[in-house]
Amino acid sequence: MKGGTDFIEFDQQRGRLLAGHPGNGTLDIYDTKSKSFVPSIPTGSANDVAVDAKGGRYIVSVSKQQKVVSVDAEKLTITGSIPLPGKADVLTFNSKNNTAYVGHDDATEIWAIDMNAGKVVASLPIAEGPEALVCDEDANRVYANVKSADYIAVIDADSNKAITSWPTSPAKSPHGLVIDTEGHRLISVGGDGTLVAIDLGSGKMVSSTKVSSRVDQIAYDPSLKRVYCASGSGVLSVVDASGAELKHLGDVPTHKGAHAVTVDNKTHDVWISFTEGASWYDGASYIQKLK
Repeated sequence: MKGGTDFIEFDQQRGRLLAGHPGNGTLDIYDTKSKSFVPSIPTGSANDVAVDAKGGRYIVSVSKQQKVVSVDAEKLTITGSIPLPGKADVLTFNSKNNTAYVGHDDATEIWAIDMNAGKVVASLPIAEGPEALVCDEDANRVYANVKSADYIAVIDADSNKAITSWPTSPAKSPHGLVIDTEGHRLISVGGDGTLVAIDLGSGKMVSSTKVSSRVDQIAYDPSLKRVYCASGSGVLSVVDASGAELKHLGDVPTHKGAHAVTVDNKTHDVWISFTEGASWYDGASYIQKLK
């Protein structure tokens, strides 16, 4: 497949790796049970994808064509398309209110999209650069890393309003973000190579550790309590999150430019994606299971 992939996610229910593939204009799906790709879904320039387990669908952010696309997870067919007023990038999904939250790529807003009504219901102002979104359905909140201002925006999903912000200091230019539900904290990584844990009650930083710089996406295995940090510099930093303090266990060599990572929580397999060739735009893209 031509051109680089962006974010990758894992469908835990079906054992599938999902890759937003803007270079190819598709959502690509690898079935880990059959060890094969299923036919690519022609969504347009797919950047990120969320799994709606209850609704049996994938929700895909599409940048160039400025839309969000729904894909039937069983039939693997497109079932809907919702236009947006700008380029879509990161997203997450809240099954409580059937709302997708989508970051405007390198801009100053997050859109709340009612997936059942098929329309944008709110535009939430933030500082420039939403880089990651996660949903906490227990608290009915959405959290967004904002790289230009070094904070996490806290969004109330009942009112669809940003209610406060939590500094990520000492992490600068926060990118990847995951939630540790059992530990009641967010884990955020800065592009400067600092990983921080933020308490979900107080919004305060409670632990930090150094990892590789240039980390983009991170993934969390809640059983092993490990955080995997994909760095474009060519390593995957592995962090132990089993205690109160984050502990950097070491770096695994990967591929230069491999900035995306996801984990299968059942098998504990860690997957990355990367591109080889003259450039990200016309190189060949791959996924790889790390040993």
